[in-house]
Amino acid sequence: DFETYSSAYGTVLELMNGEPFEAPMIIFMDPPRQTRVRNLVSKAFTPRRISELEPKIRAIAAGYLDPLVGASRVDIVKEFTAKLPMDVISTLLGIPEGDRDPVRNASNRILHREPGSPLPGPDGLAAQGELMEYFDAAIAERRARPRDDIMTLLIEADLPASDGGGQLDDIELRAFFNLLATAGNETVTKLLATAFYWLAEFPGERQALIDEPGLAAGAVEEFLRFDPPSHYQARTLTRPVSLHGIEMPKGARVAIINGASGRDPRQFEEPDRLDVRREIDLHLGFGFGRHVCLGASLARLESRIALVEFLARFPAYEVTGVERMHSSNVRGLSGLTLQY
Repeated sequence: DFETYSSAYGTVLELMNGEPFEAPMIIFMDPPRQTRVRNLVSKAFTPRRISELEPKIRAIAAGYLDPLVGASRVDIVKEFTAKLPMDVISTLLGIPEGDRDPVRNASNRILHREPGSPLPGPDGLAAQGELMEYFDAAIAERRARPRDDIMTLLIEADLPASDGGGQLDDIELRAFFNLLATAGNETVTKLLATAFYWLAEFPGERQALIDEPGLAAGAVEEFLRFDPPSHYQARTLTRPVSLHGIEMPKGARVAIINGASGRDPRQFEEPDRLDVRREIDLHLGFGFGRHVCLGASLARLESRIALVEFLARFPAYEVTGVERMHSSNVRGLSGLTLQY
């Protein structure tokens, strides 16, 4: 209900100050502006384009996992889950292999928070500037020499007059590429590491996935229900609202805890039990409605392949070290040491 719960004032609590958000980022927009941008960028996420990535994703996963076979101990975040999503996003966007580590590093620095502080530090702000400069240069290069990648596709994309017409300008393009390189990287990185952690805590569910790899697609939905990387969305009220006996005034910031919805016993039987065979009609791990995640199909594909390929090589492992990420709005592990 964007007419009541506005995204235009930001969706990250510590960045919301009661004024409309200036950055032209799709998650900080309401219709009709959001609709126009979404219709344009959705051209990059067609089912055919995503399905064509499956063999590439499988090859990328194998390329990282095969060298780990035979190792007795490994930080699976450092060696696999942090690398796979960035390579997939980079393949889509057209980021060369030599640039991927710096882009991944900048993405991590942007989202990092020091313990006890919800605000980005000087290094995070510097990383934001570095990433913007990188995409400014990439956009200029593709305008001069178009390529077969999503950056070029979105630079050239045009809406019909019946849908508002026009193209994305350079500022809008930079904001979207920045969003893809950070959110599209970090969320899948954290989802996979969390999944490997919980499979060690629920060995019966791990064995079920080993015995029946076809369960992996449903297991991805269960991990998104059970412990998603995105736990809350914030909105600003455009009018007074009364919920559950609480009066909230116009202009109030509202935190919508979608992460908690996955443990709601009114929706899910035995919600605190991980069940890779659970049939899920709806969860909110990718949001819902006008702001449902544009990259959901890609994230599902990456995660399914990663689960199958990882368990095929490492069916038995123990967790011997856990390092939790410090972030205001992304939940997950920055380190997960596994012993085989």
